[in-house]
Amino acid sequence: MATALAYEAAAVRGKEVLFTTAQDLIDSLYAAMADGTVKQKLRSLGKLDLIVIDERGYLPMDDTAGNHLFQLVSNAYERQSLIVTSNRPFEEWGALFPNPSLASATFDRLLHHVSVFTFSGESYVRVSSSGVNFKAGS
Repeated sequence: MATALAYEAAAVRGKEVLFTTAQDLIDSLYAAMADGTVKQKLRSLGKLDLIVIDERGYLPMDDTAGNHLFQLVSNAYERQSLIVTSNRPFEEWGALFPNPSLASATFDRLLHHVSVFTFSGESYVRVSSSGVNFKAGS
């Protein structure tokens, strides 16, 4: 769904779109921090029409990563479209942030004016991987 929406925005409507994993986004912000360009990086991200952050929920964040994600969400709030995908329910997202206050502030901005799509059933990746058997724990 996120891929289709990003494609529609970019290819069909000519919007500026970034599709990235949460970890790649955090890594790029760390790299910008290392070379002193994190403000410029956030400003550049703020110029996009849509940012799709895929796979939020696989890895917890440290303080710096949590702050960077909050800054991105805060800068985008009511100015820019964000799509965030996750394999975890919202109730578990707080554990991924370094502190509850940061999680709460980020969620407040993410969940205001939001449309939430919840899918259940087999993973598309699992179903579309022909000939591969997946078992819990593998």
